[in-house]
Amino acid sequence: MPKEEKLRTVSTIKAKSFSVNLDEAKLPSGRITERIRVLHPDASAVIPILDDGRILLVKQFRYSIQEETLEIPAGKIDEGETAEECAYREMVEETGYEPNNLDFLLTYVPAIGYSDEKLHFFKSTSLTQIPDYEYPSDEISRLEILSLAEINEKILAGEIKDGKTIVAMALLQECFK
Repeated sequence: MPKEEKLRTVSTIKAKSFSVNLDEAKLPSGRITERIRVLHPDASAVIPILDDGRILLVKQFRYSIQEETLEIPAGKIDEGETAEECAYREMVEETGYEPNNLDFLLTYVPAIGYSDEKLHFFKSTSLTQIPDYEYPSDEISRLEILSLAEINEKILAGEIKDGKTIVAMALLQECFK
């Protein structure tokens, strides 16, 4: 199988939780080119389903697109943490609900063309609301509780644009067939 060979890293940008390399690479044909590679920690995402079948979503501002978005809870896996532990932690931190059942669904690579990040999807059910919970105000502005049909409408209307949320809803519908 043909493989591109990294010759050298030309430049690196390091941020708090990831880095970006500009590499010089040799293609199978022998041609030399540049490749960008984002080295990003893996992450977990959770589809939180209430007992009545409605789904918890979080509203948060995303700097990259300068908009507030509606998404499923998610976050990067901390060092020494498993994907499941991360899913549990993010669920509690972002929603104020504790998942009593957390089921792994699949692993997805959201930006395979330039990033090594893997996103692990979980479904959470049998949720317990934490009394007097306060959302991290610098991250989450509010929760929205919607049916799958309402979420689908928002996706088709362009109101939900987040890729992981769109993938999760398609996955959820497939799981309930």
